[in-house]
Amino acid sequence: MSQPERVLLVDDEVNIRLTLGALLQRAGYDVTTAAGGKEAIDFLDRHAYDLLLVDLKMPVVDGMQVVAAARARYPDLAIIVLTGHGSLDTAIEGIRYNIFDYMLKTSEPARVVERARAALQSHAADARRRALLDAVGQAVQELRGATTANAEGGHGTERTITIGALQLDSWRQVASLAGRTLALTPTEFRVLLCLAEHVGTMLSYAQLVKCAQGYETSDLEAGELIKPHIHHLRQKLEPDPSSPRYILNVRGKGYLLSVANE
Repeated sequence: MSQPERVLLVDDEVNIRLTLGALLQRAGYDVTTAAGGKEAIDFLDRHAYDLLLVDLKMPVVDGMQVVAAARARYPDLAIIVLTGHGSLDTAIEGIRYNIFDYMLKTSEPARVVERARAALQSHAADARRRALLDAVGQAVQELRGATTANAEGGHGTERTITIGALQLDSWRQVASLAGRTLALTPTEFRVLLCLAEHVGTMLSYAQLVKCAQGYETSDLEAGELIKPHIHHLRQKLEPDPSSPRYILNVRGKGYLLSVANE
């Protein structure tokens, strides 16, 4: 049985949290509620969500600050913003952050749930498309590898990289730790392979994006693109993701795969 989709509901009004939270749970979603922006960002640091439903106007940390933090961590997260009134400025920010929908806080709660369902369906369709593109990219890389091996007189044999208890099979695109296969997406595997091929050496955000995803971008944009993949890799690789011993951060610059991981 598949796990229910996870929703983070953020609003400083307790009645909205209770009403919408109950309706979303009744619709079958796993709902976490936050009473403010700071608490929401703390949740985003600790957990992955499928949908962010956030109030625009909140004290201290407002809705757009939460949206920006969410996008930096999860570029593909579905987002709906609740607002007391629309404005041109917020609409422009919505385009920038690829927000699925704006909804007035006076909307019927059932309508909000309906739009949440539509956002999650769109999010799932996008995820399937990304998975298909990843699979196509992986197949192209394998074909290139086979062509290179044949051109060099090789036999297309498997290439394995071993770093302590970590082992990567670059031909089958499989990674394992102490004999346990890691459930990595194709992009996560390529990021880990790039780090493994330069073990002990820092790769900048832009270098990692270029190596793993094949295109060039600024370090600022690359950091936003690569951080969610690193977060998910740590969740699957590290004994304690909050205190990583394999994938280390060089603050503001990039990441390296540590050789001192026994």
